[in-house]
Amino acid sequence: MRTLFVLFGLLPSVGFCQNLPTSLEVQMFNYDKVVVCLDGKQFDCCSKLKLSGISAGNHQLKVYKARQYVNPDNQTISERLVPIYSGNIYLAKDQKTTCVINEYHQKEIKIRN
Repeated sequence: MRTLFVLFGLLPSVGFCQNLPTSLEVQMFNYDKVVVCLDGKQFDCCSKLKLSGISAGNHQLKVYKARQYVNPDNQTISERLVPIYSGNIYLAKDQKTTCVINEYHQKEIKIRN
């Protein structure tokens, strides 16, 4: 009985003390489709990527653009990833970080509550 009282007494307080998740949003300035790689984990090709529940701190961010090319040997169309941006990004705790890759392949960061 005492164990149940402690469990039900502490569970709500622990649940309400949790912080809001840290989130990251990555996009190109012209909304081109890109492939985003965060800390070695690759995400599908999209024009705007939103991730939440990421740990706060420094992360390695790589952004690629998918380019199609024709193989001259057998005339097949293939796709390869061309690197656009590679660098580190700091995610603040309990904040939404927006990263826009501009036309010069530099990141522009906006942090919001």
